[in-house]
Amino acid sequence: MSFVKLLDFIKRVPFARPTDKFPAMPYSITVSQPLLPSPTLENKKHNLCVAADRINNLLIRPGEVFSFWHTVGNPNDQTRFREGRSIHAGRVTFDVGGGLCQASGIIHHAALLAGLHILERYNHSVDLYTEKSRFAPIGTDATVFYGFKDLRFRNNTDGNIRLQLEIDTDKVTLHMSSNIPIHPKSLSTDIKISPDGNKMVSIADTTTLRIVSTSLYRPLP
Repeated sequence: MSFVKLLDFIKRVPFARPTDKFPAMPYSITVSQPLLPSPTLENKKHNLCVAADRINNLLIRPGEVFSFWHTVGNPNDQTRFREGRSIHAGRVTFDVGGGLCQASGIIHHAALLAGLHILERYNHSVDLYTEKSRFAPIGTDATVFYGFKDLRFRNNTDGNIRLQLEIDTDKVTLHMSSNIPIHPKSLSTDIKISPDGNKMVSIADTTTLRIVSTSLYRPLP
């Protein structure tokens, strides 16, 4: 896609917009994840709080698109974000804005539960965690890399949607609320490991048996 065509596409996408007036939203799906101890935990919590300030002001109307980067903004802005842990090419590094993937991942998980139309999502290249250290169900992660990888979903329901991201001392909680009933989907996870160590993860809606998300994780380098 040419740069001109890309700009035209962006202009035509009905992105969700901030508001200071929210209608009543009595229905919700809630997802929580622990914040695991690390040397950069305080910086990570700071970055998540900065992202939450933008995310929590959105009203996603029917047909509108949520884009993580369109909402959160440039993570390289050192006036807003601090250095945190990131994963690049399967290796742990430290970058300004590190840790934001936990926000994109928990939003992706909630969107899967709500049955929303995922337009763009990428899994991390490797699975760094054991079952004891994992803070999110395998296959629900959503890595984001500014300018290259985004998390986007469309509100394909007839109601308004609001995301409320809460950062506590030891956990992250996302409330996805709506003015119409939203019932969490029952999801099943299938994991297959190839002889060369690649891990293929498929998540399916157990009611329709439709695959809603796939991930391929390479072995640790």
